[in-house]
Amino acid sequence: MRLTLTTPAADLPVSLEEAKRHCRVEADDTEDDPLIEGLIAGAVDYLDGPSGILGRAIVTQTWLLELPSFPVALDLPLEPVRSIAITYLDASGVEQTLPDGAYELNAQPSQRTQLAFVSGTALPVLQNTSWPVRISIVAGFGDASACPSGLKTAIKMMVGLWYEHREAIIPTDLVSGWPAPIGALLARWRVSL
Repeated sequence: MRLTLTTPAADLPVSLEEAKRHCRVEADDTEDDPLIEGLIAGAVDYLDGPSGILGRAIVTQTWLLELPSFPVALDLPLEPVRSIAITYLDASGVEQTLPDGAYELNAQPSQRTQLAFVSGTALPVLQNTSWPVRISIVAGFGDASACPSGLKTAIKMMVGLWYEHREAIIPTDLVSGWPAPIGALLARWRVSL
């Protein structure tokens, strides 16, 4: 299995202005803008995507999942799934699109969305190559304004914590690794693996 980001999120879920207000930095004070922007990006990088601790795409983005064969069922690697499209290389090496009615997505709260093929679906013969099955996954809550307020608050709190304590070691909740308020906000959005 190979997973590649093909279309990154168009923007970050928290703007520089929102983070500066949270950090109590005046709007016209631009000296620390690059630092704050970096802290926002760092917080999002820590949380976002299949390798982030949440296992979610926060702002809409597109990923390409490549497989060596059609799976019987597959837990998709990130949430929330907005849509998918499945293409494959047929026996002749021609790219084909699997019809939408050949598969279904089964979504459960706080769990991975599962891709399953509809009973009776005859899956085509594939070309003998490394990654003949390609699943394009569009995932995320929407644009930055659609990001749940709890996640936005957690990101702003992370930025504020890092901004205020740039080098210090902060006592944390032993379970989440974050101060209790941040850990509590993040816990709701974690996807069970």
